[in-house]
Amino acid sequence: MVRWFTTWMAAIALVAAQTASAQTAPGTAQTAASADDPASTFTVTGNRFTAETLTRAAEGFVQDHGKASPRLNQLTRWQAAVCPEVMNVPKDVASFLTTRIKTIAAQVGAPTRENCKRDIEIIFTDAPQALMDAVADKRPFLLGYHFVSQTAKLSRVTQAIQAWYVTAVRDGAVTVVDDPYYVSGANDPLRDQFHGNGGSRLSHDMASVFDNIVVIVDTTKIEGETFGSLADYLTMLVLAQPVADGQCNPLPSILDLFADSCPDGRKTRALSPADKAYLEGLYAVNADSVGSQQRAAITTHMLQSLAPSIAPTDGAAPAAK
Repeated sequence: MVRWFTTWMAAIALVAAQTASAQTAPGTAQTAASADDPASTFTVTGNRFTAETLTRAAEGFVQDHGKASPRLNQLTRWQAAVCPEVMNVPKDVASFLTTRIKTIAAQVGAPTRENCKRDIEIIFTDAPQALMDAVADKRPFLLGYHFVSQTAKLSRVTQAIQAWYVTAVRDGAVTVVDDPYYVSGANDPLRDQFHGNGGSRLSHDMASVFDNIVVIVDTTKIEGETFGSLADYLTMLVLAQPVADGQCNPLPSILDLFADSCPDGRKTRALSPADKAYLEGLYAVNADSVGSQQRAAITTHMLQSLAPSIAPTDGAAPAAK
């Protein structure tokens, strides 16, 4: 794999250490379940949908939960093993969060393994902007694909839990980190491939993959939430790349947890059936397909998975899964 950064593991730890006020875990959050609890327990809430309204909701959900990759307009996912590390919390809390994330990742088909190389940094801090200012100054590549003029805006912390994604393009043999200043050379295997191969309209023969994710948890804004809810929220952020957190789609999502636009009565505090169906679809779809094909396939999977939510017609029984 071709990386911009060979020392990012030490670098992010150094930057985190520079914000001394971030050395304590949130005191009000509670662990609602043990790390051994199954992450496959989900609750269907809300009114039943008609086939038409469920289709519209699923299409909107896919748009909200999958940002288009900068090079290929695909949905980005993990090819390397999902390997999170949680910083600035007690060891038992870090273990709970990482175990939960990796358990759900395995359930939805994302790659996992033991003793893997860290590629996700989850940092709890009560000074999130100071931390991200340091990242922008010393390690701006951790902000992901952007131009220099966008650094200040991109590093701005606006949410209780916020993620920054380094993405890359994989062609099967070589992986190149997405960089707006990247200029391909004569011997670059990706040189002529960014618009598809062989005239194909269905596949690029390439895939968008995650290279690294930094997540900042603002401990001043998560008061009262359980670590179980936080773990599920973090899972959605590090397994997918939402366009924007908490759009209050008709289908409930854990990403609504901190969304001001969603009334408290509508919020779910665990991974929802729609979240699980989306992640399953994301990691089952052909990684090389064009973005429109990927979104259509994920929507189809969600509709099949959520069929019991369709309202019965003429007194008939609800649709079976």
